[in-house]
Amino acid sequence: MSDTARAVQLPVVHSLELSHFTLYQNRNRISVNFGDGVFCLAGANGLGKSTFLAVLNYAITGIVASPDQKFQSDKEYYRDSLKYAEAYFQGRINELYRNDAEVTVSFAVGSAEYKVTRGFFEPQSLRGLEVTNERGTNIWALDDENDMDGGAIHSEYVSSILRDTGLAGFEQLVFLQHFLVTFDERRHLLFWDSPEATLNALYLVFGVDPAKVADAADWARKAERLESQARNAQYQATSARDNRNDVLKRTGPDTLPNMELLDQHENLTEQQLKKQRYLEAKTAEVEDARLKVSVLSAESATLRRDYNKAFASRFDVPVTPAQHQLIVELLDSCKCSLCGRTGDEVTHAVKQALEANTCPLCRLQVPSHIDSEEDNFDQLAQLDEKLVEVKQGLAAAQAAFDRLTSEMTAARAELVEATDLLRAFEQENAEELKNQRLPSDTDAIAKILQQYDDERREATRRRDDFRTRKEEYRRKLAPIQKELAHKYHAAELEFVPLFQRLAYQFLGLDLEVQMYERVRGPELVLTINGTRRRNTTQLSESQQYFVDIALRMALVQYLVGEAGVGAMFIDTPEGSLDIAYEKRAGQMFGQFVTHGNRLIMTANINSSQLVLRLAGECGANRMHVERMTSWTTLSEVQAESEALFDEAYERIERALERGDS
Repeated sequence: MSDTARAVQLPVVHSLELSHFTLYQNRNRISVNFGDGVFCLAGANGLGKSTFLAVLNYAITGIVASPDQKFQSDKEYYRDSLKYAEAYFQGRINELYRNDAEVTVSFAVGSAEYKVTRGFFEPQSLRGLEVTNERGTNIWALDDENDMDGGAIHSEYVSSILRDTGLAGFEQLVFLQHFLVTFDERRHLLFWDSPEATLNALYLVFGVDPAKVADAADWARKAERLESQARNAQYQATSARDNRNDVLKRTGPDTLPNMELLDQHENLTEQQLKKQRYLEAKTAEVEDARLKVSVLSAESATLRRDYNKAFASRFDVPVTPAQHQLIVELLDSCKCSLCGRTGDEVTHAVKQALEANTCPLCRLQVPSHIDSEEDNFDQLAQLDEKLVEVKQGLAAAQAAFDRLTSEMTAARAELVEATDLLRAFEQENAEELKNQRLPSDTDAIAKILQQYDDERREATRRRDDFRTRKEEYRRKLAPIQKELAHKYHAAELEFVPLFQRLAYQFLGLDLEVQMYERVRGPELVLTINGTRRRNTTQLSESQQYFVDIALRMALVQYLVGEAGVGAMFIDTPEGSLDIAYEKRAGQMFGQFVTHGNRLIMTANINSSQLVLRLAGECGANRMHVERMTSWTTLSEVQAESEALFDEAYERIERALERGDS
């Protein structure tokens, strides 16, 4: 994606300052600069490594990610997470320093530089804010004349950062920081754990207008709620029918409505509705298949044009003066065909010109050309191979389109048949269906049955109303989902290789990621060595974690563009990898950084091959390891083994030195 096409900018963090954060007992003030490559906070268990990343995100967003908070929409996530920060920091900051403790973070968003100061128990309030442009000129700063409370300053911050990020709401920034940029101790898997989170990330990364994304999230959530209400109404209708049938079993059917007739009518109605939904789904599949055929046809035509152009260029080799027919004849006959002179002096003059690389006629320097013997066989072979691949894909897509079209035709015929059966039944039993009501009398059983009938009809009416309204939101969503599918397919040739390269560094296996359009919206599906992996149970825990990190890295790298800088926060999953995979994970992290991106990570200070390999990949110029063991008091067991920690740090330092050399 070109820089001009990027709709969203991400914060790139420069530094963090902590004051009176008493979890880190040995430091009243902590100041860290993150540098341009890797910042690795290395320490022992229980020292607060995960807390550090939570503090960093809190400084930017005012939110701490709760491990129990599910994602359904960014607005709900932001609203429901506001109170968690207070509980999170309650045991990490001494009560005596509750008002003094604060965090300051400096970061860039595009060309704007931010410096934000927060207290830890005021998620929607700021104690300080500075915003400057690339020339250092203040765009906004708190001074003595700005008599503003913390809430008003926070509002200024929200307005400014939305302008610079290009987002439509602050909750979208919170979402990107917590679900895309950060892989923390929650171990939330963007790929598998939450389709809603995945879809929201894809909208924002692949260039759908953030304002549309906000609308889409709202409509999808409303449609989901309406479907839930429809299911509840259906349950109420079914319960009313079952209760009525139970009364009938105990009282007998004399003079009572014909329940068998009503059940037949309901079954026919439900069958007709199922056929209608199946046809709608099949029609959507046909449209998707038609789009795929169109895309592959266009790609095939482009490749064929490129092939023909490359093939024709083989015959456009420029002729040098020494190869020209007039010069060849002159040198052979010692006679100039233009002036008629003969003898050695004629050939001598021409040979002198050729040796000087000048034209014998115009006496000007002969322009240099690519060696005529050099050909483009490799290019033709690559184009031919790609043509075969696309041709096969097009044949498969066309076959799928034909099959789906046939299935859609059959589904349409089944719907017509089901509709005809329902209409015929209603016409045949019109009078009896019309009169299926109990007489209004004082009989207690009749009143109970009438009540159940009314409940069932009302519940059915509400169910249909909920589903009608749900479909209205689904229709609103459809164009935005289609837009995402188009944008993804346009970006596929750039994004997928990014993901493949990162994931291959870790797994050593060929991966493919494709987008499929489902009823609930577009969905990414992972293929490993030709096998689709939809469920987390089909992958080991380590594969889940690091494939998901590779996906996030690829999304961030694509979002910021070739010239941009992406920053990620990773709480390294400990104990889930063997030595071989630890080294490969370090290579994957190193590849992300060597492309100009930044990584803020935590790691357990042990013999981790991940950190050692990453240190070797980056060297001290692009990686800083912060020794966290000096921040706080070690446990008795840890203090007894402090020499082991020193040895581990020394191994990392040596790896950093080797990386520089």
